[in-house]
Amino acid sequence: MQEAQNSNFPSALEIITNGLDAHPASEGLLFLKAYFGYKIADNMSNELSSYPKVIQPIGGGGLMIDGAMTSQMLHKFQEIVNTLSEAEEAISELLQVNPKSTDFVEFRESIDLKRQQLNQESENMRSTFNRSPQLAGNFCRGCQRSISFETQKVVLRRSDDSHIEAWHLGCFKATNN
Repeated sequence: MQEAQNSNFPSALEIITNGLDAHPASEGLLFLKAYFGYKIADNMSNELSSYPKVIQPIGGGGLMIDGAMTSQMLHKFQEIVNTLSEAEEAISELLQVNPKSTDFVEFRESIDLKRQQLNQESENMRSTFNRSPQLAGNFCRGCQRSISFETQKVVLRRSDDSHIEAWHLGCFKATNN
């Protein structure tokens, strides 16, 4: 509990998991595993707010997508969802032993809600990210070189004839200055 009091939830979760390996039927340890898992996921989720915006308007009719940050963010979303899934599994085990516990049911519902929200947010981002090359092509409108949407900063802009164009950020800035 000392680790938890210091808000070192990953270490506390490791201690709890080791305890569960030794005593798998411990309801208290299962609850702590779920709780610490939820807190870790919550902290990871809060960290995402400090990330730079991965999709943002930049003027000149352009929308900048930071491919590298988008990839990192999607990976982080998956880590959070996995952590929440493990916490939900621990609560589900508790509900097998104590199916009428409204506290456990409510906690599982809050974990599931957060997991669903993160899944939806990451799916929306992944869909936008994956469809960009299909909509705008894989070549920069400025330099005519290929674009890596996964690693580069890319600008999408609607052309005069209403098609979507893809630009390297540097080429877009050079053209619009």
